[in-house]
Amino acid sequence: MSIKRNAVANYVGQLYSTLAGILVVPLYIHQLGMEIYGLIGFFSILLTWLQLLDVGISTTLLREAARYRANKEQNPYFPALFATLGKFFLISAGVLVVLGWIASPYIASHWLHAKTIPHQDLIVAVAVMVLTAAIRWRTGPFRSVIVGYEHQVWLNALNLIAITLRTFGAVFVIRFASNPVIFFFGWQLAISIAEASCCIWKSYQLVPRSGRGSKAPDFNTVLKPFLKFALGAAFSSAIWTFISQIDRLVLSKTLPLATYGSFTVVATAATGIVMLSSPIMQAIVPRMTGMKTNTEKGEQETLTLYRWTTQAVSIFMAPLSITIALYPTQLIWAWTQNMQIGEQMSLVMTLYALGSGIQAICGLLYNLQYVSGNLSLHMKGFSVFAIILIPLNILAAMHYGALGTGVVWLGQNIFYLLVWAYIVHRKFAPKIHIPWLTRDVMLIWCVSAVVACASLYIPFEWNVNRWLNLLFLGIIGFINLVICCLFHSKVGEYLKNMTFRRLNLRGER
Repeated sequence: MSIKRNAVANYVGQLYSTLAGILVVPLYIHQLGMEIYGLIGFFSILLTWLQLLDVGISTTLLREAARYRANKEQNPYFPALFATLGKFFLISAGVLVVLGWIASPYIASHWLHAKTIPHQDLIVAVAVMVLTAAIRWRTGPFRSVIVGYEHQVWLNALNLIAITLRTFGAVFVIRFASNPVIFFFGWQLAISIAEASCCIWKSYQLVPRSGRGSKAPDFNTVLKPFLKFALGAAFSSAIWTFISQIDRLVLSKTLPLATYGSFTVVATAATGIVMLSSPIMQAIVPRMTGMKTNTEKGEQETLTLYRWTTQAVSIFMAPLSITIALYPTQLIWAWTQNMQIGEQMSLVMTLYALGSGIQAICGLLYNLQYVSGNLSLHMKGFSVFAIILIPLNILAAMHYGALGTGVVWLGQNIFYLLVWAYIVHRKFAPKIHIPWLTRDVMLIWCVSAVVACASLYIPFEWNVNRWLNLLFLGIIGFINLVICCLFHSKVGEYLKNMTFRRLNLRGER
């Protein structure tokens, strides 16, 4: 499979997903109101926290699928492993649904502070959320196998259909619904069932049927290292979820549901920034894993690809996050047409935008350890971070609200970039830290900051027309992106070669 083709497909899919999530926000707010939109924000948190129960299996399946595809002889028992884990997820999903339904009345009564949503509707909505989340969680391992096999074009085509139905389809459904709360979450459930069916069918097409039913005599020796790595990935995922999402969970408890709806606007933008880096990760991680498995110079090739990936992520993240950070009120007004949200959340948006852009870069540090099959340093480091950051986030959320959690979010990601990156590189990529930090990250971010700050001197009358706001912000971001692209090593190499060719042609003449 072509890495460029997968990267393009991932970016198209992720860009569409992010844009759909952004464009649908004002439609949701207009048709549902801020309180029900806050309930949708709680649903997003539920989906995120549910990933803790994955216990690292989906992440590890992606790695094992990539290794099996690269060299079947080195990993012959992957099909049987895949079949065994599929049964585990099916049983676990059933248990999860039962427990969630039992807890639904408590969540509706004691956690969510709703004022206008009928109590019985709230209980039903939470129960449907739990079932939908369980189905989407059940789909995770199958999606990982598809990504590991590098059938990412197919997966993104499915995502485009599912996202369209899940967002714009939902707007159409609730427009004619007598009970918009129940119909919205019922629609999400129906789409999740259809999406899960397609992913399960595709993954069973990819994994050989003959291998799924057979187990070797030493299958336990295969399962043991798999579970060891999976538990490491699970622990890392759990720690990261607690660190990065505890603020949103606590705010969902402490803030009124309508105010939490305003914060959800900021959280959606911050999540969108981070998610825009995931297409590159999805395309690169299987290829990096294959390089280390299959080639004699796998270590050097992996590090070269790692640095190129860092530059690419910086090029996309810096213009986006810095532009949002400089123009938060203008963006929120153009996005939601709600000046109150802009006044409440402008500084919060700035903090979360910058923190999310830096976090996208720091996510590469985990992938460097992941492809090496050694997550011990990550586990130790983030265990220490969790001891400090989880209480800090809780205190910030309780005493200073969203502004406090925004300061913590930006601060912790700056620490990851300046300190944690050095620790990781010292063990897994000696001698590249200084060029990585200065050439691959800081140079691009500084250039982007200069371009964005220069745009502040352009006279423009904001908040007159939402489309003019978006057009001007888009022009600023696009120009910034184009300039930053010139600082990628591959682009620089291409321009240098083109210059030499032209000089040689002139010399021959």
